[in-house]
Amino acid sequence: MKILFDETQKERGKIFENFQKLANILEGEGHEISKHDSYPIKYSNISKYDIFVFLCPDGSKIMGHEVKALLRFVDEGGALAVFTNAGGDKGLNTNLNTLLKHFKVEIVANQIFDYQNFDLELESNVIVSKFYKHPITEGLSEITMVSSCSLHLQAGVEELARTKKTSDPPSSAVMGISSYGLGTVFVCGSYLMLSDSKSGIELRDNSKLAKNLFKYVLVPPTFTKQDEELAEEAEEDIEETVQTIEIKEKDREKPFESVSKIDMVKEALSKGETDTVKAEVIKAMKSLKEEIRSTKTVEREPEIKAPHKNVYESIAIIQELEKDIDELKIEDPGYRDILLTDMARREGIDYAQILPYLERIREKEERDKSKKEKRKKAAKSVIKGDITSIPEPRTPEMDQFEKDIMIFDQELQVDTEVQKVQPVEQMQKIDDLTQAVRELKNSLDVLSANLIHLISEIVLEMKEQKGKKR
Repeated sequence: MKILFDETQKERGKIFENFQKLANILEGEGHEISKHDSYPIKYSNISKYDIFVFLCPDGSKIMGHEVKALLRFVDEGGALAVFTNAGGDKGLNTNLNTLLKHFKVEIVANQIFDYQNFDLELESNVIVSKFYKHPITEGLSEITMVSSCSLHLQAGVEELARTKKTSDPPSSAVMGISSYGLGTVFVCGSYLMLSDSKSGIELRDNSKLAKNLFKYVLVPPTFTKQDEELAEEAEEDIEETVQTIEIKEKDREKPFESVSKIDMVKEALSKGETDTVKAEVIKAMKSLKEEIRSTKTVEREPEIKAPHKNVYESIAIIQELEKDIDELKIEDPGYRDILLTDMARREGIDYAQILPYLERIREKEERDKSKKEKRKKAAKSVIKGDITSIPEPRTPEMDQFEKDIMIFDQELQVDTEVQKVQPVEQMQKIDDLTQAVRELKNSLDVLSANLIHLISEIVLEMKEQKGKKR
């Protein structure tokens, strides 16, 4: 087979770098390996190959004319293999689903965990042992899906592997193969399972899967009676889980009935009786709180500990974790992200929420570093006597926060000076008046918020009544 690995979409996986072991295996099997790094993807450039492979595009989107070229390539008998990562298109900022929708496959924007069946002490290294009959899955006992997302497969797409009931989400499809014209398309939720890192191609039967895949990917999917039985079994597992949740929901107390009355509220508003409206709003809010409490879903095992309230404390912990990871000398950015996310999760921190703060801190550090270097250069110039190279002094620009602080200080200074001049009695009157205005403002804010909440409730109830009349 002539296999072409794409590198035009900022792929995390590069066949002759962090996927060298996969390249060695395939060359040992007699395949001809090449990389595609000439942008854009053209039919004339890929048509002479048997298989075209994406190893997790990252931060790049396929153009419309490239999609057409790939569709023609598959339609005329070529095979397309797509490997992605946890988060799917949303997490990687890609648009693979724009291409895969033509093959009735969708990459789901999630990450699969299994807290009972995992590898290398990482719950994101999910062990999969449920396979469907196809030459690609022949001889497989167990494989490890590293940082995988799940797949949504439509009718006509053959599922090849599925996670266990213990995974989260449970019983998820992770590999599938589809026919299109004369060709086939293989999709997998994990690209790291075939990488050179220790959590990759050397785990369990991952290397066996790689050999089978590129040997038999051109074999079109064929549904057998055994496959249908396995599919029905999977559907029964999902239905059983749903029924269990529904039964537990029925056993719970019925939601507290809403006490709001539209006619009474309308009449109170027309008469200007805001106190009555406020009372009704408070009742409605209590009712909604009771409804929320009574309709909570079945409690699940918490995925992470209670989050840290202090963002700076979380940042400090993540920075320490980054130092620990640096000591491991992990070069693969994908595996590094997975390890950092998992370690942060064990500390009770959502890495995705803290990442924007970390990026701001790093940007500030880079700016400070640049300023220090400029100052050092200026100081050296002074020592050498090169006065012309000294930059002219300028007033540093203030950001919006600093401007607001300065204005606040000026106003506070003016108020303090006025207070020193004004008599004590006049100051007391001003304080009383200020307090009264603040109380009035707070009352109006509360009332306006309550009225907005009540109006939304009235609209919903009116819609419900119209539905009943129909």
